[in-house]
Amino acid sequence: MRVVLLSVLLVGLCFTAGCGGSSSSGSSSSTTTTSSTGSSSGSNVMTIAVNGGPVENQSGGYIYENGAFASAKVCAPGSTSNCVTINDLLVDTGSYGLRVFNSEVSSLNLPAVKASNGSAAYDCVSFVDGSYLWGPVEQGDVTLGGETASNLPIQVISSSTTGIPSSCSNGSTQNENTALLLGANGILGIGGEPTDCFYAGASACDPSSGLSSPPSAAYYTCSGSTCGPAFIAKANQVANPVVLFATDNNGVIVELPSASGSESTLSGSVVFGIGTESNNQLPSSATVFTLACDEFTTVFDGQSFGITDATNCSGPGSFIDSGSNALYFPNVPNIPECGSNTPVGDLSGFYCPTATDSFSATNEGENGKSKSTSFSVANTENIFTNSATASDAVQPDLAGTNPSGYGFDWGLPFFYGVNVYSAIDGQSVPSGAPAAPWWAY
Repeated sequence: MRVVLLSVLLVGLCFTAGCGGSSSSGSSSSTTTTSSTGSSSGSNVMTIAVNGGPVENQSGGYIYENGAFASAKVCAPGSTSNCVTINDLLVDTGSYGLRVFNSEVSSLNLPAVKASNGSAAYDCVSFVDGSYLWGPVEQGDVTLGGETASNLPIQVISSSTTGIPSSCSNGSTQNENTALLLGANGILGIGGEPTDCFYAGASACDPSSGLSSPPSAAYYTCSGSTCGPAFIAKANQVANPVVLFATDNNGVIVELPSASGSESTLSGSVVFGIGTESNNQLPSSATVFTLACDEFTTVFDGQSFGITDATNCSGPGSFIDSGSNALYFPNVPNIPECGSNTPVGDLSGFYCPTATDSFSATNEGENGKSKSTSFSVANTENIFTNSATASDAVQPDLAGTNPSGYGFDWGLPFFYGVNVYSAIDGQSVPSGAPAAPWWAY
């Protein structure tokens, strides 16, 4: 068994402003009053499942704990027949854009997207754990549930390991360029920004950004095997597919039922749009949190984890992230941590209390709104060595430490039993709601 500790994609303008990133893994059992059954239906609904992922039964495979997966139909632009359906895409509210392996879409011959210098654009996305994804930007029509994003720029993950610039790989040897490495057939980023290089109303990668040179570890063009950073128009950047829907394009609601303990699978929904249909209204009981640098504050064990300087996006900000597979937070309560030599391998970075511990934290928005959430932290080694729980994909009490400088990562188990709303930056919002981006539960 391999324990996946995926790290979230860094936010666009953080390339230049030094903002706090997100890490992709997370767990907590929420006891808030807003409940969810994951049973919404309609053309604006996409089914998701926490089911262990696509590599569980492959040679060398493993169960992807606390990963929510969905399917997407990708077609050549304008075609209704030259299409493929890609299953087992990791649903990630901590990143923006569709990223799929070349092997999944090679038959479509999707057209290349050009950077501002007229050459084919390549995209690099880095993860907090040092791994990365690299590949060209191509264009397709993408259908999620009953909604279609036409001419959507997507990242096609390259199977090659050559020609990748060092500013992308950053010295890492971990190119997540296969399903076995990534634990998914791609990433479906549906977070709170419209593109993967758009942040707080600005696009660092667009030639109009005012920067003297394009940010590295972002977009590139290549001459032979030599690649260098390049500007790319906002319209050509890898985009959150939701913003290109004809309707229901201002946000998403992730709905998953409660999990009182380890379970083999769990099914739910992503509802597109907020306040646009009868099935996506924002209830009066939901607390709305406005953001600084796409992050908010979590007060935990007497310490605040939030942005301290919004101009430079500095500070250990907190964030919601369905792409995280455990709750990650600084170990201020001094919870015992797991070791590197356990019966199931290296569990460094995960918590191993002698008995399941209960905690509470308070989330606070820039608008002064606050709400408390309770969660539990179990012994990770016990989870993965107990025959009754080791094969379960749903682990609501899985938790670990966050890298230094990062705050509270509310990963997928926070979503169990809670409807989580995420409004996309720059999009319209329901009457009475603050300007996006914000999130609510």
